[in-house]
Amino acid sequence: MEDINEVDIEEIETERQPVTETPELVELTTTSPEKPKLVKLPLARIKHIMKMDPDCNLVSQDALFLVTKSTEMFLEHLAKESGKFMGMGKRKTVQKRDVDAAIDNIPSLCFLDGALE
Repeated sequence: MEDINEVDIEEIETERQPVTETPELVELTTTSPEKPKLVKLPLARIKHIMKMDPDCNLVSQDALFLVTKSTEMFLEHLAKESGKFMGMGKRKTVQKRDVDAAIDNIPSLCFLDGALE
């Protein structure tokens, strides 16, 4: 029986394929003193805003991360859409009127109508 186990182990070791390390894998597996930042907005500020709601007593770390990440994604979408209207005006600076135009013309942003006033 010992011979069979040794053969099995040798077969398994020869079947293994070398793992190629991508930059993302190296970044996630390295033990650096600084953790890579997964979000750009300050978590404490988002948590404070979430706790302003009287129905919200506790905020879990998972919920905080998800709300922060979704807020970043929403702001990125709004900025890209506003940038398109800025480009139509042949300008290099996003102005309030570009954000207003994006809100007025993009159906998914219509819930923001009147929010900037």
